[in-house]
Amino acid sequence: MNHSDIAHNLLETISISLENVDELEVDFDGKILSIETATGQQYLLNFHGPTNQLWLSSPITGAHHFEWIDEMWRSTRSPEVLLNILTSELNTEIML
Repeated sequence: MNHSDIAHNLLETISISLENVDELEVDFDGKILSIETATGQQYLLNFHGPTNQLWLSSPITGAHHFEWIDEMWRSTRSPEVLLNILTSELNTEIML
């Protein structure tokens, strides 16, 4: 499986997982995953083909790039993992 397929599967899985969270509006058009919180904060997550990276735009921590390393999407600027960052930030937003 290539990086694009791995990324698409993850975006689809995240979309399905968050669909029923009342405080979130989730839209996945097959390329870009958009998550909007009840407070109006918007997260965008997409696969950037030329770099084989997942890119996250966060209203809290800004832009992140993730590379597929050791079976995880790892940040290019810190040791953090995509799902940990996204989960932490969305949990904070939902609890507000």
